[in-house]
Amino acid sequence: MNRIATPFMFAQGVDVMLKKQLELSRTELQLADGKRIQRPSDDAAASVQLLDLKESRARLDQFQRNADAAAARLSQEETALEGIGNLLQRVRELTVQGNNDALSREDRAAIATEIRQHLEGFVQLANTRDANGEYIFAGYRTDRPPLSHDGVGNFSYSGDNGQRTVKVGDTREIALGDPGTIFMDIPAAAGGTTDLGAVLYRIADNYAAGNPDPDGLTDLDTAMGRILETRAAVGARMNAIDEQKTANEAFALAVEQVRSTLEDLDYAEAVSRFNQQLTALQASQQSFLKIQGLSLFNYLS
Repeated sequence: MNRIATPFMFAQGVDVMLKKQLELSRTELQLADGKRIQRPSDDAAASVQLLDLKESRARLDQFQRNADAAAARLSQEETALEGIGNLLQRVRELTVQGNNDALSREDRAAIATEIRQHLEGFVQLANTRDANGEYIFAGYRTDRPPLSHDGVGNFSYSGDNGQRTVKVGDTREIALGDPGTIFMDIPAAAGGTTDLGAVLYRIADNYAAGNPDPDGLTDLDTAMGRILETRAAVGARMNAIDEQKTANEAFALAVEQVRSTLEDLDYAEAVSRFNQQLTALQASQQSFLKIQGLSLFNYLS
């Protein structure tokens, strides 16, 4: 009877030791990397949640990258519009002077020269490119200069009315810029519409000929109003980006807290469990040694 029971007890002792060793090894792995879940089977429900949280975090990270890119592009647009606004303000001051009846032909010619310099500056700013080399006032046609001048007062816009958008949140999209149509189709004081380049060219042309420009101030004020409205819209978008980034950061923090609760190891509990498992393993080893001793005794008897 003992010869039958002893091999069974021997095998059972080995199984117990292997099980205790496996439990101890898993705890050692947890302590090594700080993760409670080493494989999906450790906690299937939590593993599924962790996958969802990982996707959420990746999406939030993409939103933040989109927001940073949008903010950078809008900042460039704001800088360009500010420059255009500043040069229009200077041209307005020059127009007030140029319409003064006391000015001589030579005085107006000098004013015309400066306005033409500002006209060149306007065309350059209207054809501003972003860090990727794309024209920011071209709508969807970002690979070509949107504004061109034939040299005799005719300005053409080769872009379109498109506004590219980018997602900065689950339910929020932000326009990356404004098409160059903001410089075109401006209501003219003389009736109909005109464009900003044509206004500047006409004022300079009149002054170069020694003549005042009675509609100059009105057309400039209308154009400046258009620029200010666009700058306000750009500023509102930049504020919206800041608000969304703050919301994304708060959501990302919440996601991280949930992930930590599900995945991160409670070190105090793990160390305590490790010590218990180590004690249990040592006890099973002692029991195994006794079984080995009993087996030898039975063999000798």
